[in-house]
Amino acid sequence: VKRKENVMSSNNLSWSLVFITHLKRDLLINYRSLIDIIAIISFMLLIIILFTFGIGPIKKNLDIISNAIIWVGLILAIIPSLEKTLKKDLENGWFDQLATSSIPLEIVLLSRSISHWIMIIFPLILSTPIFFILLNIGSEQLPWLILGMSIGGLAISLIGLNGASLVLGAKRGNILLPILIIPLMIPILIFGVGINEAVKIGQEPINNLLLLIAFTLIYLVISPFISALLIRIAIAR
Repeated sequence: VKRKENVMSSNNLSWSLVFITHLKRDLLINYRSLIDIIAIISFMLLIIILFTFGIGPIKKNLDIISNAIIWVGLILAIIPSLEKTLKKDLENGWFDQLATSSIPLEIVLLSRSISHWIMIIFPLILSTPIFFILLNIGSEQLPWLILGMSIGGLAISLIGLNGASLVLGAKRGNILLPILIIPLMIPILIFGVGINEAVKIGQEPINNLLLLIAFTLIYLVISPFISALLIRIAIAR
């Protein structure tokens, strides 16, 4: 029994080491491409500016959809960066090496989602004060928006990883990707917007927050396995 426990603990330790190692690798690669991060922030900023000019200077109209604008902008800004997360590794044969090794592909893909979340979502969260000024949103909503974006952003990264795995190797993957993943992001959009809408009208936002956490945890469990299966299919083509 002790021998089995030692084997299980050593496996858990090795998997943790694999996760941390690949997380560091992905963060280092993404850190070197700061232009992509700046482009994502600029893209979301442009989306908000376009909505602001389109709605006009009437504060009442802006208050109605301001939270929705931020969440829609968040989703649209993240989508262009998703295809690159896996494409290069397939082209240079790195996934082929992983598939024939003893390293669990699911652990590697989980680390990829977390690194994408850190490098993309965090800069967007740091930019939220600018978005609040442009949309004239009350400061009491800022902590809830940051919390919602942090949790929902992870779900978006996990869903995006599934979509990127599905279109891996496709000639027009950049066109198919938004069509495939945006419907899956609708619950995240609904509950994310619901958090701040509840704060705006003086109600408790905890119910929407708990539902957002629940969806994120579900995606956190199933997403790496789905992505690993899809990548193995792409390698076998």
